[in-house]
Amino acid sequence: MTKNIYPRVISLTSIFIKEQLKEPIAFFWIMISPCAMFYFLAATRQDPNYFSSNYTSISAWFYAYISSSVALFGFAFYMIGRRESGFTRSFIYSQDSKLIFLLSHFLAYSLISMAYCVTFYLATKLPFGDYAPAELLGITLRFYICFVMFCAFGAAFSLLPINFQNSNTLLSIFSFCMLILGVMSALRANPITDSLNLANPLTLASRLMEQGLESNKLITGTIITAFIITLYNTFKHLRINPVWSRY
Repeated sequence: MTKNIYPRVISLTSIFIKEQLKEPIAFFWIMISPCAMFYFLAATRQDPNYFSSNYTSISAWFYAYISSSVALFGFAFYMIGRRESGFTRSFIYSQDSKLIFLLSHFLAYSLISMAYCVTFYLATKLPFGDYAPAELLGITLRFYICFVMFCAFGAAFSLLPINFQNSNTLLSIFSFCMLILGVMSALRANPITDSLNLANPLTLASRLMEQGLESNKLITGTIITAFIITLYNTFKHLRINPVWSRY
């Protein structure tokens, strides 16, 4: 059975991606709204030299936020949703099927996240200068590491004994706290918010996007290691039965 895992992973990945495309309003809203916000904030600054600034520095926070949104409200939220809908209980009977599900789920949202990243680059880069394939590749690699970091948090959330509605609430609170701490720190220097932001994943992701992976090798290695450990624990302890189930 093991030799058939990879074709089945690819097949299930395509099903998960098609599932997202069946919700075009949500799919395109997540893709378009960060671009609209980017230009809205640029317009409110009324700075004639705004588009002469460094593109990566200006856009770092947006890429960080997009990666967190896809990981938390895509990867994690739908993993819990598939459990609570009875999907996992109906189709996962063995270790192989559990592995296929996790790999397919992660691969699907990896591809979706990179599609969001490339779309945002194509939509926002041009006012700062010409498109550059090397720059896009570098941004995509940084973005993916950020996505992997948030997936580690998302996988940990999926192990909690929470239902679909509670998961939405908890993920929203987590996302809001990260966002508000980052905004508060950016608007006004404060020792308390600055200290809290040291543990803010969104701030860390923004830093990775702006500074790159080369100057943050230790952080990058830690993120990858933490993700592997979390994914392994998710594989070992994945909840199959819905929280509401009596089994």
